[in-house]
Amino acid sequence: MKVLQKKICALFSAIALVVSLIFCTACGVTTGGVLEDTTEKITSFYETVSASQKCLDEVADDIYSNWYNAIYKDKYGGSIDLAIYYAQIDNSVNLSTIEANEPIIQSLYKEVRDSDLSTEIKAVMSAYSDYYEFVVNVSGSFNTFSASKETLKKELASALKELALEM
Repeated sequence: MKVLQKKICALFSAIALVVSLIFCTACGVTTGGVLEDTTEKITSFYETVSASQKCLDEVADDIYSNWYNAIYKDKYGGSIDLAIYYAQIDNSVNLSTIEANEPIIQSLYKEVRDSDLSTEIKAVMSAYSDYYEFVVNVSGSFNTFSASKETLKKELASALKELALEM
């Protein structure tokens, strides 16, 4: 069973990498080249963070749901670790996309952080980094996870909206 799970995870990871590369090509991000125009870079930064946010939202929601079910409905044998593990397995494609986008986001951020929209870009990056760490490195209690999930989700959405309005 574990071998099958590993093979399935590997397959999902490969699919996610291909999807990420297609997405990056579609939004103008290249792995080896540098975008010439600052506006294009800011747009690519915005679109890549937005794509990762959608994946982060799905992962966070599934972790919350599984965690809730483990505590209150005695699913996963009441094991919180197992509940989180299954949420991560179920979201292996989302997690692979998030991981593939991370170096792209970091690279674009370095290129655009001192632009005319630096305040908005820095706010997006700060909110994204907090949300990313929260979802990828799950810790704490159910109550703190639950409260932080919505707060971090809203902070990133708000920062992205502010950037979009200024673009």
